[in-house]
Amino acid sequence: MATTEKESLRERGVNSQVWGLGVRHIVYMALGAALYGIFSYATNLIQLPSAGNVSFRPAIVIPLFFGAVFGPWVGFFSGGVGNLLGDYISGYGVFWNWDVGNALIGFIAGLVLYFTWGVYRNSRSIVLAEVFAALGVIIGIGFASITEIWLSKLSFATAIVGYWLPAALSDLINGLILLPILLAAYRTAVGRFGR
Repeated sequence: MATTEKESLRERGVNSQVWGLGVRHIVYMALGAALYGIFSYATNLIQLPSAGNVSFRPAIVIPLFFGAVFGPWVGFFSGGVGNLLGDYISGYGVFWNWDVGNALIGFIAGLVLYFTWGVYRNSRSIVLAEVFAALGVIIGIGFASITEIWLSKLSFATAIVGYWLPAALSDLINGLILLPILLAAYRTAVGRFGR
């Protein structure tokens, strides 16, 4: 087989894995959203001091993990719908901009599949997942925070200092510590039980 033919097959495999949406993906979307909603609810009462309605959320690792392992659409749904569920059952109501921001977090984290194919056997692939996770958090929380300028009539400084900085820093710390642990646990489980 010619090199270009092999490259074409590989490219179609990556595109199928990254952008594909089958029954398996839909099951992981539902599971990720449910887990994110439940675990967010569990910690939504822990508010960060000096921050505007920003809670401590170690559960942010769920859309990061589901995106990194199962793709951007799974991460998108897990983040957006999971955040909606967590806020709704916590009694906060619906804040579409934060739901979209969390969806962006999972989506961007899922783009790492272009480089890892969802396999995390070495430190390079885990570092790549961390980089995409960090980008997801920075962009997703940035979107949610900046839209607060128009939705809540906040100043730019308040949106950045009161929302973006505390939420992004908390999510980065939680996500970047917990993501490699989940990826290693997943790798072990897949190795033991198969995919």
